[in-house]
Amino acid sequence: MEVHQNDVGGEPGGHGDGLLAAAPAAAVTSDTANRNLQQTTHLTVAAATEAARAALDAAEKENQRVAVAVVDRNGNTVVTLRGDGSGPQAYESAEKKAYTAVSWNAPTSVLAGRLAQAPNLKDIPGTLFLAGGAPVQVKGAPVAGVGVAGAPSGDLDEKFARAGVAALAR
Repeated sequence: MEVHQNDVGGEPGGHGDGLLAAAPAAAVTSDTANRNLQQTTHLTVAAATEAARAALDAAEKENQRVAVAVVDRNGNTVVTLRGDGSGPQAYESAEKKAYTAVSWNAPTSVLAGRLAQAPNLKDIPGTLFLAGGAPVQVKGAPVAGVGVAGAPSGDLDEKFARAGVAALAR
């Protein structure tokens, strides 16, 4: 590691090569039982890909042109598949639907119904309250979200997203 100080030496006003030796960082260890740590469950890339492929296959069987996204528990995109002929908006919409489903641990069709009581929900960045997102759960807790966009109705999008989730239960 290099530390630069005043660009002229090892001490202020000094003349040298501009570098100081830094002491190595001390190793920090912690027991995983430590109350300050938390373990989480995430889908593997292989499982996320399987879910995305199953959703896209379900759409293609019905001649629908969609995009599919799978996000992890933290809302980070793990896999996206853009089906042949899907619209330019489908990719981003699929990611937002997946993010919304995992964030609230509910299908986005159900969440869209909640807007009547809480219209400000739609203002939360990164969310999309349209049918087409489904959470992936382990023991009732969300671990991922599958989002589909591009079919002519949100009901179809969500049907395909559920097919992606169901593929993980096989």
